[in-house]
Amino acid sequence: MIAKIIPQMTARAILASAICTITLTGCSTAPQMDYSKAKLVSVSGTVTLDGEPLPNAVVTFESVVDGTFSFAQTNSSGKYTLQFDSQMSGVTPGQKKVAFSTTRKILGLNSDDESGGEGEGSGEGEVESATPTPNVELVPDCYNKDSKIQVEVTASTTTFNFDLKSDCSTTGATP
Repeated sequence: MIAKIIPQMTARAILASAICTITLTGCSTAPQMDYSKAKLVSVSGTVTLDGEPLPNAVVTFESVVDGTFSFAQTNSSGKYTLQFDSQMSGVTPGQKKVAFSTTRKILGLNSDDESGGEGEGSGEGEVESATPTPNVELVPDCYNKDSKIQVEVTASTTTFNFDLKSDCSTTGATP
């Protein structure tokens, strides 16, 4: 009887080892993006709120066609440069909805928390904190979750400055 159990245990161990190897090998290779096909445009600008620089604000340019987005975080002077993903800067050309937030978290931009889930309007790589953040949103809803600002990104139009107003009177990019 022991002679029958040992080969079965060995066979099971080999099978389990093979499954683990295949699973781990499959998970260790990240998908590779062919950036040459994306035709990315480098976009930058400045964001102010009531004439003052808006530091640490997340800026997103979201495609009105497919919902993909590029993102940035403003520096202390309100300046930003869009990122396509964690590896490459830029944004795909086309019509974009632009939104701003001082509380939004995007993994790899202003958050290292991989445990967060996707919230309303979330894109790939975006996380919401599991616990409420003490941060208060400084940007009016008309420029973040209810933003109506749209711009057309082209190879020749690469600078977009925004002077947001607390009364929501800004409707687009400023020259």
